[in-house]
Amino acid sequence: MTFIFVANLLCLDFVNTEPILRGERVDLLGSLEDLLSWLEAAEVLPPEAARRAKRWTRSAEGDAVFRQAIRLRQTLRDAAERLASGKPVSRETVKIVNRILASRPVYPQLTQQGKRFSTHLVPVGDAPLHLLVPVAESAAWLLEHGERSLVRRCENPECVLVFYDTTKNKKRRWCSMDGCGSRAKAMA
Repeated sequence: MTFIFVANLLCLDFVNTEPILRGERVDLLGSLEDLLSWLEAAEVLPPEAARRAKRWTRSAEGDAVFRQAIRLRQTLRDAAERLASGKPVSRETVKIVNRILASRPVYPQLTQQGKRFSTHLVPVGDAPLHLLVPVAESAAWLLEHGERSLVRRCENPECVLVFYDTTKNKKRRWCSMDGCGSRAKAMA
């Protein structure tokens, strides 16, 4: 399966797992297996962790986390649309993001690489909901540190993709120049 990574921010790329293809809205996340593939493609779930997480497929726990993933995506789509329109996000967005963040207690672990030391957070346990933590962390970063006005929707009226504008002049208009940008130039 081919996923779309054009948003410059993990939480918005997660929203973009429901694009318009050939005029129809398509859900690229039809199962927990698809979610695991997306997390791996997004480089937030290492291959070994993805293999371990497959134990939750076709289980009540896996079904529950998949439903929560879809709910998180809907919530983040609403938040992105609101931000792109200059409106504040809902309290429900904050509540859902916080619930996912709270699901994974961590502790700091000191590591040494050569002469350098660094601290990394290590999860206390392993639960299916932890799969969504990187997406929730990305959303929290956007709301805390990001420039919310840089969340944009592709200007192609037939496209539903959103992105975080990291261009130098902050004038990005298209989800990608290869896709909607090229089509707009050809039509002009």
